[in-house]
Amino acid sequence: MEKTYVTFDPRSKLCTILFASFMLMFPLPFNVEILFVTVLYFLFSLNGGFKKGTIFYGIFWLLVLGDYLLFPHIDNGVAAFFDFLFVGNRRMLPTIMAATFAMNRTKISEWIAALKKCHVPFGLIIPLTVLFRFFPTLFQDFKSIRNAMKYRGIAVSTVELFIHPIQTMEYIIVPILMSAENTSLDLSSAALVRGLANPKAHTSVYEIRLKIQDYLLIGMLILCGIVGRLIG
Repeated sequence: MEKTYVTFDPRSKLCTILFASFMLMFPLPFNVEILFVTVLYFLFSLNGGFKKGTIFYGIFWLLVLGDYLLFPHIDNGVAAFFDFLFVGNRRMLPTIMAATFAMNRTKISEWIAALKKCHVPFGLIIPLTVLFRFFPTLFQDFKSIRNAMKYRGIAVSTVELFIHPIQTMEYIIVPILMSAENTSLDLSSAALVRGLANPKAHTSVYEIRLKIQDYLLIGMLILCGIVGRLIG
């Protein structure tokens, strides 16, 4: 049986990223932060990413617990350092969650269609298109290199990659850097061949329109921002 999930328009997901970035630059009260992370957790569940959402939500509460345990010992240098790490990572986590939620169940082609509908300049769309497609290709190259290394008995475990850093650089980093330039050129050429730079109106097989769940999400983000400013 195929699992069903609620789809969100890329533009409402982009609003989620912008709100998370706003929270990172202009801190809101801790209660609003908890509310926003909880909302993100439910958004993951609705969008078919329950496992990812559970992992992120668990990490958030572990960071909160670490801050709670270390804060009474803030006068100790070591405790203060680790407490800083817990708080800093907790502050960045909502932005990471929002970005992961935005990419979950959303194809690159849908993002391109949504950016065109927002009248984003083609000079920005093409680099973003190349960037979106570059990292998955890079990860695939990395997996291929690791499989070839394991097949030849080189750095079979992940620990060996850190034990032998020079060997890691020779067998992984150097090939990745050599293929990165060719990959970026190929992706740029593919984007241009597909007519992304054509200034005329483009068509898309994806239906890009705001639905009821998108309006509810945007309204909830606005409400969280207003409440946070009033409480703060």
